Amino acid sequence: MLSSSFFAAAVTIGALVWPSHAQVTTSCDPTKGNCPNDKGLASATYSVDFTSVKTLPSEWTLADSENVTLGPQGAEFIFAKRYDAPTMWTNFKFFFGRVEIVVKAAPGTGIVSSMVLLSDDLDEVDWEFLGGVTSTVQTNYFGKGYTGTYNRSTTPAVTSPQTTFHTYTLDWSPTALVWSIDGVAVRSLNAADADGNGSQYPQSPMKVSLGLWDAGDPDAATKGWGGGVTPIPPPEPYIMYVKSVKITNTNPAQQYQYTDQSGSYKSIKIINDPVLGLDKRAVSGVRSPHNTI
Repeated sequence: MLSSSFFAAAVTIGALVWPSHAQVTTSCDPTKGNCPNDKGLASATYSVDFTSVKTLPSEWTLADSENVTLGPQGAEFIFAKRYDAPTMWTNFKFFFGRVEIVVKAAPGTGIVSSMVLLSDDLDEVDWEFLGGVTSTVQTNYFGKGYTGTYNRSTTPAVTSPQTTFHTYTLDWSPTALVWSIDGVAVRSLNAADADGNGSQYPQSPMKVSLGLWDAGDPDAATKGWGGGVTPIPPPEPYIMYVKSVKITNTNPAQQYQYTDQSGSYKSIKIINDPVLGLDKRAVSGVRSPHNTI
């Protein structure tokens, strides 16, 4: 599985940038400078059933120039023509907890269905499906955008991911990450065992990003990893379906603040202040009480 930094480079061809580039980049890296506080998930839980809504919920942001439709099987991420890369993400972050996503991955050579947790400082936790691989899913993690030697990926077995809905769960705490499929753990990572003597362990507030992109584009550097060249135009639309998303947030907050440039979870302040409301980015110069985990 590829990291955010590799993907960001690989999807750029001349002046062209795939729209899905937004899934794995950051507008401000707090390990490199001062950034606005993150909007947090203020409740302990969040859930959405995409099969029962008619419009995209306001908690989700859609990538520019892309479209996600809603149908009886949930949110539909469709690759129908070259450069399609439907992507959306939560407009809030959460800080440790659980994410459960019910998904049927897209088929198609080179087509990648992805579920990514991503922070402002490029901590990252991944599930990714290659459309031409019908018996496994890829898992991965990265810390602060550092790729290492691309030796962190695993490929646990899963039955017919392109034709069957499965529940993919991430349990995330300061001490461990556990990937599970349909309630069965398929990978565990202790924080202390992460690369860099634990420094590469993902530990800063994350958004949930869902997307579909074409690693097999004829001009893409990712086509070998993606399983080959995607037929252009595709013989039929390739569709990833997301039925539902559930998030449990260990540290509910209106805002998360990076107090230094370390990227350590111990440096994150949890801010809850009714004066700020839910959109703290619109408020400046307000002195507020905070609590630190």
